Amino acid sequence: MTAIKDEYISDDIVRSDLLPISFLEKSPYTGSKGGLRFRLEKVSLEAEEGKQTKLIKCICWPGPFSYEHTDSELMKEESFSFSEEGLLEICDFLNKKLAALRAEGGAPALIGEAAFGRKGA
Repeated sequence: MTAIKDEYISDDIVRSDLLPISFLEKSPYTGSKGGLRFRLEKVSLEAEEGKQTKLIKCICWPGPFSYEHTDSELMKEESFSFSEEGLLEICDFLNKKLAALRAEGGAPALIGEAAFGRKGA
């Protein structure tokens, strides 16, 4: 029997949970883990002298709803370099949000206050 690598059974988001950067060239990517949902997409910004800068925009929110059906106040957005290093930084960012979400406890539909900076209604 072959041993399973630790990253395949991790409760955290690891690099292998995200698709290759070449996928993001063509299409947004959505995923979820432990009640945290996220969306990654390529954005191009106009830089100096007409050059384009590519970034990965990462948006995350507490589940259970999809991107289209979640209140924008619950979403947290950050941008990262369009690179493998950027994808590793995204893993760290998402894991911090996931840890905060877990620390709150409760059902994913009812949590998100501390992790996402939203005040109670």
